[in-house]
Amino acid sequence: MFLIQDYKKPLFKEQVFFNFKDTSVQITYGTQEYLLSVEPENQPQTTKLLKLLQTGNLSLPQLVQVCPDIEEQIPELLLEFDRLGMIQETQAQIAIQPMTGLQFYREIRRFLQRWQNQIVHPLAFQKMTEGTITREQLIGYALESYHVTHLCPRLLAGSLTKQETPETYQLLQEFFVSELYHDRLITNSLASVGIEETQLEQIQPLPMTFAICSALAVFAQQHPLSFKLALWLFEQDDPKFLELFKQCCQDRDLPREFYQPILLHAKINDEGEHEQITKNLLAEVAYISVEEQLRVKKNMAILQESIILRDRHIIDYYGNPHNIIPRYFSGNITKA
Repeated sequence: MFLIQDYKKPLFKEQVFFNFKDTSVQITYGTQEYLLSVEPENQPQTTKLLKLLQTGNLSLPQLVQVCPDIEEQIPELLLEFDRLGMIQETQAQIAIQPMTGLQFYREIRRFLQRWQNQIVHPLAFQKMTEGTITREQLIGYALESYHVTHLCPRLLAGSLTKQETPETYQLLQEFFVSELYHDRLITNSLASVGIEETQLEQIQPLPMTFAICSALAVFAQQHPLSFKLALWLFEQDDPKFLELFKQCCQDRDLPREFYQPILLHAKINDEGEHEQITKNLLAEVAYISVEEQLRVKKNMAILQESIILRDRHIIDYYGNPHNIIPRYFSGNITKA
């Protein structure tokens, strides 16, 4: 007999809806639609089963006991609902409750901090602490930072097309304006090591830099709640990292004109309280469902992993003396 091992008491997720017809039931979940054919004699108990799964708290044997006429079909239906991602464990629903935006802001910060505490420091931080980071790797950090700051306004733009409260729209609009032209600081930094603005127009980001930029753009366009939380990850600065960065630049004879604009960019973010943008935006969110909480946590964990992987890619690429700096796919480029 089929058993769903992961679900002791299966429960339909939120946003699973039914449209009952004479010989079928149309089930929708997000953009998915599933048409369940039902024999007329089985319709009463099939309807009962679906309603019981909306409530949860019943095991498979209990569902069979309540709906004995469709006993053989119940395991197959549960398997299909599971394949479509429509069901979850009842206990998960009980353990996590809907929250306001500010409640979730506090919860997601604790979640990410617990997650961060379980991993080692990023590779760049380790190499700076050990004093083994190279001049090229420090320049690479600035180059990849340029891509993020240069693309930032375009990445944020999608969020301004969403139907939000007037307060939220104003916060996003002000944040958008505050991010304009930050790339000029990094442009000045790179010019001090011989990388001209005309070259910056042709360079390519590392794959993981492109990936995290793309993630932010997708969130802005498709999932505003994840976008608002992602801003916290992008805007937080580690004072220890910045102090180490400055010291390592000085130790490798990189000019003050190189590291000072990067430190100034971090200071602007700090003085502008950019890290508070997520809290301010979530203060405007009255209700976040359990399912949305789980979706955001998954998105943020993946984004955090991508940021750490990007850090490793910077060290690997710019630490290889055979790789060109700046990074082009073609052309005769002189190393910085």
